[in-house]
Amino acid sequence: MASLIERVRENIDSARSQITEAAIRAGRQPEDVSIMAVTKTHPVEYISAALECGIIHIGENRISEGGRKIKQLGESRATFHAIGVLHRKEVRQAIRDFQWLDAVHKTEIIEEIARRNASPNILLEVNTSGEAAKKGFPPDIDLLENEIGRALELELPVKGFLTIGPLSSDSVKQRSSFALLRSIRDSLECRLGVSLPELSMGMSDDFALAVEEGSTMVRLGRRLFGERMGLV
Repeated sequence: MASLIERVRENIDSARSQITEAAIRAGRQPEDVSIMAVTKTHPVEYISAALECGIIHIGENRISEGGRKIKQLGESRATFHAIGVLHRKEVRQAIRDFQWLDAVHKTEIIEEIARRNASPNILLEVNTSGEAAKKGFPPDIDLLENEIGRALELELPVKGFLTIGPLSSDSVKQRSSFALLRSIRDSLECRLGVSLPELSMGMSDDFALAVEEGSTMVRLGRRLFGERMGLV
């Protein structure tokens, strides 16, 4: 466990240095960007190691897998985020186990959450790259205004947005995808007169660009823990 903690701490420190450099380039404060440790397929010991190194936010892609690990971990200071595709049949467990639902991508999911009288923090997933394989609302500002308005009517706390950068090494495309979400967020705050502070953008390969374009939370898995392990 000690060697795992040391390795994770070294990787977190390195990632924080990159975040700091990217934030300074963009004229931002580095402390305005949080690291989420993405622990999909890694055992609960990896969550414990991340927490030991000062990480608070833990992301799990699969509701059932994450739920098992949350139960194993017991009481902790972790804030758990469901960051994978959320199906309607999973909403009941998701709102039981996770404090944040970061990838709400359909109106019916918003309505199912409200139907269960739950109020987890919510991010709406937006497909800013336009790639057909990805889930998420289209980057249509009028549509998103309606979705947020509906969620607020249902008294659900919408905190912002999530996007996944394009499956491309083209930094121009990556930057454009992140900048688009920031622009949408800024416009909707003005239109609706609400605060949408969170922009979950950037993963292990593109998080520095995401920080330059306004990300408030980067989702790091391989960057912190190495390649994914088998399913737990």
